[in-house]
Amino acid sequence: MPVALRKAASMLGADGAADLPESSWYSLKRRLLGPPLVNEQLSEERLSRPLALGVLSCDGISSANYGSELILHELLPFFGLAAFTILLPMTGVILLGVALVVLSYREVVTVYTRAGGSYVVARENFGPRVAQVAAVALMVDYVVTVAVQNAAGSAAIISTFPALGKPLGDTTTLLLISVAPTLVICYANLLVVR
Repeated sequence: MPVALRKAASMLGADGAADLPESSWYSLKRRLLGPPLVNEQLSEERLSRPLALGVLSCDGISSANYGSELILHELLPFFGLAAFTILLPMTGVILLGVALVVLSYREVVTVYTRAGGSYVVARENFGPRVAQVAAVALMVDYVVTVAVQNAAGSAAIISTFPALGKPLGDTTTLLLISVAPTLVICYANLLVVR
C-alpha cells in the first residue's frame, strides 16, 4: 500500500469518517459564520418564485431605474426638455429587454434544474471555455451592478441629506455609505440569510 494511501486510511476513524485537524482559517470561519448547512437544511432556505424573481433580478431593476436616469442625464445637454419625450421610449426598450430576459430565464430554469445558471447552460451547450467566459461575465456583471446601485443610492442619500457630507467630506461619506451596506449584505449572505 502506498504511503499516501496508508496515511489517508489512518486518518479515517472506525466509522469511516475523516478526523482531520481544523486549520486556523477554517476555525475562524466557523466562529464567524456558524457551522455549514447540510443538504437537508438547504431546502428550507429556498425562496418562493415571486420573491426570488425580485431578489435575484437586480440587474434588470438597476437597468430600468438607473439606466433611465443616466439616459436623461446624457440627453439633457443635447436635446434640452425634448429629452423627456425621448426618455419614455428608451425606458420602454429597457423594460422590453428586461421582460425578454425574465421569459428566457423561465425557459432555462425549466430545462436546467441544477444550480449553476449560465455557467451550466454554456458548459453543456458550448463547452468549458465558453462556460468560463459566461462565469467571468457574470462575476463582472455582479460587481458592476453592486457598484452602480451603491453609487446611485449613496448619491441619493447625500443629495437628500446634505448635512451628512459636511463632517467628513462628500467623498469620504459616499465611500462609507457605499461600502458599509455592501459589507453587511455580504456577511448576511455568507450566513445564508434569505
